[in-house]
Amino acid sequence: VSRAQAATRQLRQAQQRCAIEERRSAAKTKRMEEEIEKCSQEMVALRAAIDDVAGGGGPAVVGMQDSAAQAPAEPAKGERQFYYCSDCRVGGHGQRFCMYLLKRPNWRVYPSEKWFEDRNGQVSHCPLGRRGVDFTDETYFSRIAMHIKGRIWLEDKRKLYEFVPELMPYTYVIEDRRWVGEAPPAEPVDAPPMPWFVKETDRNWGTSVVCCARPQDCLELAKPGTTYVVQKHIPNPLLYANGEKCHIKFYNLLIGMDDGVTWRLYTYKNGYLSISPKAWSPTDLSKETQVTIIRTKRINDWEPWPRVYPKCKQGVVEVIRRAAAQGKLEGRNKLQFEILSADYIVTADEDVYLLEFNLGPVLKDPEDSSDVH
Repeated sequence: VSRAQAATRQLRQAQQRCAIEERRSAAKTKRMEEEIEKCSQEMVALRAAIDDVAGGGGPAVVGMQDSAAQAPAEPAKGERQFYYCSDCRVGGHGQRFCMYLLKRPNWRVYPSEKWFEDRNGQVSHCPLGRRGVDFTDETYFSRIAMHIKGRIWLEDKRKLYEFVPELMPYTYVIEDRRWVGEAPPAEPVDAPPMPWFVKETDRNWGTSVVCCARPQDCLELAKPGTTYVVQKHIPNPLLYANGEKCHIKFYNLLIGMDDGVTWRLYTYKNGYLSISPKAWSPTDLSKETQVTIIRTKRINDWEPWPRVYPKCKQGVVEVIRRAAAQGKLEGRNKLQFEILSADYIVTADEDVYLLEFNLGPVLKDPEDSSDVH
């Protein structure tokens, strides 16, 4: 009797395991069928996109040699049923912008393909058939360019200082371990302590910043064949709650219109404060004290912000106005845009100094990470 009862229990357990496996198998089969259906729908959509663009339903892209043959003159607003974007894997925010555009009901994916490979094995991509699309990160094929022409004048700290010196801390240049132009005067031993920063001109995020106590020490920190800007710390900085140094991350959208002369600047009021890990001291040259790398504090509830924001905005307006007037920012005969952040540091008197621009700043959405800024 006991053996019969044990066998019955084992049989029931086996039946339960079998039922569980059947449910798992059914769920897996359902997921596979859903994925197959999704892939099938995507293939149909891609085929429709290819046919539409090949048949003249895509945009006329200014500057493309085959664009006139590819599409008729750009139709009046609202005539086209769909707009197309293609991720050509250039890097930056191109893929992210495609993702945003595809949330709109009238935007569709257009596939990309290998364009060419350089002698170093670097592969470049283009929209399939080398067709023009409404947006892609490969500017030649895009109706809308995701980079401003002349952006180097904003990105390179040395070039920026050339045309807006009064907005920035006094700046010197080291190239290949030699001063270029004027060198900072040596400071006496009994001068009040204040750090000097040596920064590579084309790098951001605080990764290339080193500090020293005197200007005469700067050359020793420079590497051969590299260009640096050298700046003295501003006097009397406005400190954060527990005495930490902080600077403002001020975000902007710059658009160059397709008439080649009109520029539109939009500034974002709710940026970030970047804060140093340790309380500030002019004699502590550690990166934890002098480099403001913690970006977790939203700026909109920072008490000085309503008074400081207009000054930051006006500074960026003046940079763009002057760069455009001097031909440093160049118009195109197509739309172009750039998202950029300006780094500002504030004095205790609430004056602002522009430190640099970051072109292609880090962008995060809640779905990326709820606690990463």
